[in-house]
Amino acid sequence: MSWLEPVQTGEKKEPLIKRPLLGCCEDNVCWLEPVQTAEKAKPYIFTQDQAVLNRTFFPCFYTLAIKSTYSASVKVMPVRENTPSFPLGNCSLADVIVREMDNTGEDRPLNKLRVKIKPGQTWLTFTLYFKATNVICIFSPPSGVDPDDTYNDMPYEKGFCFVSYLAHLAGDQSCFDAFLKIAYIDKFKFCSVMAEDALEFFLEYFPDLKKKGVHKIEVKGLEFDSWLNVPGWPLYLPDLSAGQSLMKPAEQLSELWAVEGLDMASIMKTNIQAWKTYFLEKIIEKSPLSRGNIEKQEEQYPHIVKSNNAELRLCWAQIIAKNRHQPGYQHVRSFLSCQGKQMYTLPVYHALWNGSEEARSLATDLQCHLTSAPGQCPQLHQEDHRLSAVIRAEHEIQSVV
Repeated sequence: MSWLEPVQTGEKKEPLIKRPLLGCCEDNVCWLEPVQTAEKAKPYIFTQDQAVLNRTFFPCFYTLAIKSTYSASVKVMPVRENTPSFPLGNCSLADVIVREMDNTGEDRPLNKLRVKIKPGQTWLTFTLYFKATNVICIFSPPSGVDPDDTYNDMPYEKGFCFVSYLAHLAGDQSCFDAFLKIAYIDKFKFCSVMAEDALEFFLEYFPDLKKKGVHKIEVKGLEFDSWLNVPGWPLYLPDLSAGQSLMKPAEQLSELWAVEGLDMASIMKTNIQAWKTYFLEKIIEKSPLSRGNIEKQEEQYPHIVKSNNAELRLCWAQIIAKNRHQPGYQHVRSFLSCQGKQMYTLPVYHALWNGSEEARSLATDLQCHLTSAPGQCPQLHQEDHRLSAVIRAEHEIQSVV
């Protein structure tokens, strides 16, 4: 859809939305055929409002500092701070819910400067999703690459280290928390903000640090400009030793499941409720397990096998694929049939293509049928088709080598 002429003040325009054929895809809009909806009566159109996609759909601004008016009929919850809806993905994890609720209380600026809240800790992370050949820098100039095609975790990790470094400079954690959770939000809410603006405000809030010149410290790599623009691992790493107390029980339990003779007495004594996902990730690393161990896990953890949580289902699907556990293939089929997010689908396809011949056949069969299945949006799986083909090609090359 294109707007060939500028809209004048007071002028009204009525957009014409053309519905594409089944299987056609536009990044900004997703379409469901009538059979894919609950009532099976009419097609359904929606947009996730991701990145700047709405600007390709109708003339609007993706920043709260610049506003334009339009008319729409929308039903939302009465509380302004709550996230209205999430048509895709999974929001059953506590940290995801808190993070998304927090996102609605602050701006969504163009350079992706964000506040992210997770249980027990708050930090800023400066994110821009451009892939580098070595280690990515936190901020890099636009290169014409779609950020959605180059997502990786490095900007998040380096951004976490940077804000931990800012907290280290502040000295008093409570003072830094007050700056981050109160002063920063009050200063920049409903505005567009660049990283330079946020860092300048940090120095104004802590004037003693500005006098010391911490932003241009002589130690190469610790000056603010290097944090944002220079690739490479950061010189400052926060102390994460406290996390070992949470990780160690899961790692020890995964070791018990990795051996042939299972010590079920010790296994049954361990409560995995607080770290189910991490435990399953360790099981994935140790897979394939010894014969019969997967069946024992199904008996021991039925709440995981039957869970509707996407994170748990993702892990269990990978475990099934890596262990070539054919009785569990129905779980894999069911999971992939209800998912559209690549972060959930691609790891499973990777595991299937690296698995048995039956697993690869399952992956092929799913790719052939998902786009027309009820409840599925063709656009959501189109990229999976392309990437699954790449995975398949990589596997074939490795087989030849």
